[in-house]
Amino acid sequence: MRPRDFSDDDEPLVDVTAAIPLKSKRTARMNRKKTVRETKERQKPSLTNLPTELVLEVLQYLLPSDVLNLSLVNHRYNAVVNGNANIVGNKIIKRRYAILAQCFQLPRLLSDIEPSMRMILREPTRQKSLTIHRNPYQHIRRPDPQYVCTCVTCILLWHNLCVALDFAHWQDKLDSYEPITMIPRGQSTAWNEALLDRNARIVRKALESSLWHAWILETHLKSTVRAIRRQNANKGNKRKHVDMTPEEAASEMDAFLEKTGPPSHEMPFHRDNYYLLEAYLPRRAWSSKEQRWRYNVAGSHEQDLVYLARSSMP
Repeated sequence: MRPRDFSDDDEPLVDVTAAIPLKSKRTARMNRKKTVRETKERQKPSLTNLPTELVLEVLQYLLPSDVLNLSLVNHRYNAVVNGNANIVGNKIIKRRYAILAQCFQLPRLLSDIEPSMRMILREPTRQKSLTIHRNPYQHIRRPDPQYVCTCVTCILLWHNLCVALDFAHWQDKLDSYEPITMIPRGQSTAWNEALLDRNARIVRKALESSLWHAWILETHLKSTVRAIRRQNANKGNKRKHVDMTPEEAASEMDAFLEKTGPPSHEMPFHRDNYYLLEAYLPRRAWSSKEQRWRYNVAGSHEQDLVYLARSSMP
């Protein structure tokens, strides 16, 4: 008998087999237990099932670094953190870093200044006249005059933030009493250029996000705590030290820096200054008459702009 020829008109075979549903008392009991277990898990309080308003309330009690890490968890947290970065950052700064925020204020963005003053600030002759540009520091990246205000006050504010980040970078070497890698005067290295670029990028983020400003303050507070411990353990350093208890250090807040102590507002102009640096807190001075720290004693952005406007008049 000749085998059958299948033509194109024949319908293809379709597999309609399906798994046989399991029906037993044991299976039903296991499914009920699974449903109860999953329901209990969903009902447990956690950030994943909290409304956004409550999530924001929780975030203000975290460290800035923890909040930034939370933004990497999923799309929802990324949107919540980035969409409310200034709100969360301001609340964290007010709660944890009220003193450091006065010492490490932010320079102004050039875009926030009126157009007539922008032209004066960016004027090439003025940029060349800035001594700080002719003699750049090896541990600080120059601010971009097309992005940041370059009045004297804003330049100093930029430098303070860059120094805080650079000082933090060398804490491990300082704790282990290893010498900091030095660069011969007038030379540059790839690793140092990369470090300066990284610090400048973070400062630029802080200019646009209070959360990143809070992260810089958190970083500098950690550096300050380590430096205070280091200098207190240094028997050769007979200078007056900053008073800090173990509980104050563990609090991860800067309230203890309000106590009287040695002034430390002079900017480290070289990394050699890091070895004995204890608490770099610029823009404040102790008032013996009032018995308290006075802040913003090094001039203001507004005064600098008024002076520039007058000096540029024909």
